[in-house]
Amino acid sequence: MKLLQVIKSIFVLFVLAALVSCSSSDTSTANAETGRVSLLITDAPSVAFDQINLTIESISFIPEQDDGAEDEDIATKEVILFDETRVINLLALKNFSDLLATTTVPVGSYSKIRLHVSQVELVNLNPDGSVAESYIAKLPANGKIDLNPQGSFDVTSGGHLMIELDVDAEKSIHIVETGKGYNFRPVIFVNILGEEELKLTILDGKVLAKTDTGFQLCKVDAVEVNDSCLAILISENTVVQDENIVVVTAGAIDNEDIVTVLGKAGAQNVSALHVVLAPADKSVNNQALFSGEATSVVDLDNSFDMKTDDDNSVVLPGTSLTVTIADGARVFDRFGTVVTQDKIAIGTDVDVFGLAMPDLSTIDKVKAAFVIYDDNVESVSITGTIADIYGTESKISVTVVDGATTVNKCVAIENAHLLLLKIVGNDIVREEITINDLHIGMVVDVYSDDDDMNCMPADVVLVIDMP
Repeated sequence: MKLLQVIKSIFVLFVLAALVSCSSSDTSTANAETGRVSLLITDAPSVAFDQINLTIESISFIPEQDDGAEDEDIATKEVILFDETRVINLLALKNFSDLLATTTVPVGSYSKIRLHVSQVELVNLNPDGSVAESYIAKLPANGKIDLNPQGSFDVTSGGHLMIELDVDAEKSIHIVETGKGYNFRPVIFVNILGEEELKLTILDGKVLAKTDTGFQLCKVDAVEVNDSCLAILISENTVVQDENIVVVTAGAIDNEDIVTVLGKAGAQNVSALHVVLAPADKSVNNQALFSGEATSVVDLDNSFDMKTDDDNSVVLPGTSLTVTIADGARVFDRFGTVVTQDKIAIGTDVDVFGLAMPDLSTIDKVKAAFVIYDDNVESVSITGTIADIYGTESKISVTVVDGATTVNKCVAIENAHLLLLKIVGNDIVREEITINDLHIGMVVDVYSDDDDMNCMPADVVLVIDMP
């Protein structure tokens, strides 16, 4: 299914090829039972660059190794989700997830998700949107990145597994000590439905197989339901809006309609929060997604001003827009919770989907169908070596050297993601670990939303074992 950015030309860097069916180098699985997998990708906010363009060549699943099996036996059973070049601007995804692929894979237990990344481009832009400077971050020789979640994950017969790859670009870009460049060290969280809270997702496509409770959302050129379609669930919580962002009943959705869906991924479907109908005349479509920051609060007319950033290809960065929140429109945080309009403050990062007025070529106003605001708190960080480990208290002590000053900082890790990054041959291996895998002398980067003077509550502890 085409992504929202393709249909509406929102993000040039999101022009993705059509999703492909799964293939495997193990021909014995050709007739095996299968389950469906949807793979989403998102990012945490970053302030260092305007764009972080990740070029992905392929993504695959590695089966869990059976006792007595050789590594090469496991490699032959690698299941490829897609095998094509895709360029993704990670920073366009800080408030929601985008769909990479929906496909079928053989039933079984899998232990790794393997990414092949060929390039990471770091870009800063001029006010007119042109490139001011660009850097290529250093990758391992083959760009292969293995993601090892804690424990295996299962694909079941007839089931539908939702997985979100949360790439924290800010923590993944490491300045080389000589000051001559950057390394890409992948801080990527594997969020599997039921274990983690997934972000909102924005999808679009064609309506097929509509029922009273939902429909299949398929590629725009699809003529029938296929493995790349997603089940969309409509409930009492779903707001349906027509091409003019006027609220209508769910009965207004017809087969063959082109729609945009804001939703939450579930075990078997995506629960729709908003469904926006595109114009019947596909040659005239002024709906688009606009990203930027609010430059005013919401006034009594339910309007606020915003300035667009570089995540748009519809308008130039720095374009001033007046956004009117339409009747029936709602404001959400990144995880789909409805919030009050006063959450939109000066400087708040926002994504606004709506109708450009008077049109996309002469836009100065947007009639919003929905708004997503960024409630992320900028993190603080420290770098040092582990001096002590207090397992029963889920705390560590980190020695931090700042010039001539050396201090030991208490870090609470009870609710933290612990990630080990290391080079194995030419591959980057990113492994989720526990406090039992830590030892004194390890070099760590600690990230937190709260620099508590007594004991910093860590969100992420990154253990560095990379050159």
